Amino acid sequence: MAFADFEDLAARYDARLIRDLASDSGTPVSDAEAGSDPRIAAALDDGAGRILAACLNGRIYSEDDLLALVGSSLALLKRINCELAVVFLMGRRLDKFTSEEYQRAMEAAEAYLDRLRKGERLFQVPANLDATVPEIDGPHVTTYNRLNLLPERCRPFYPNRAQRLPIGREG
Repeated sequence: MAFADFEDLAARYDARLIRDLASDSGTPVSDAEAGSDPRIAAALDDGAGRILAACLNGRIYSEDDLLALVGSSLALLKRINCELAVVFLMGRRLDKFTSEEYQRAMEAAEAYLDRLRKGERLFQVPANLDATVPEIDGPHVTTYNRLNLLPERCRPFYPNRAQRLPIGREG
């Protein structure tokens, strides 16, 4: 289940290159066959699998979240899927590319996946929009004073509690 199809792939890359990379005979796949070509579909599915593996690794996005994307977030998801598919198609025809070109394409395609694995929020999912906004939460000085901890019992030795709490939590 890919997030993009041949039309998305052709909109982002040269369709002649895609049809050529999908061919095993040396003759590019025809326009009529390209939309249903099993090699192109497999490359897109493999790319979607990598995206899902990266997203589910950090549990920031679910498969349903990705399927519900719209607008620019959907366009980015399709871009990532297409980049991965092109790299997989390039891997089928390594005689056409140098190892440096292939390696550079693979690193560029993997860059977004690394960001997803590390927990960066690339897609605009309503449930995740406020997740990166920091909040200060914690006890006030009076709460600590009631606990009667060692710093309160040995006042000359430790700095007072107000100097050790975050700004706005002194009182």
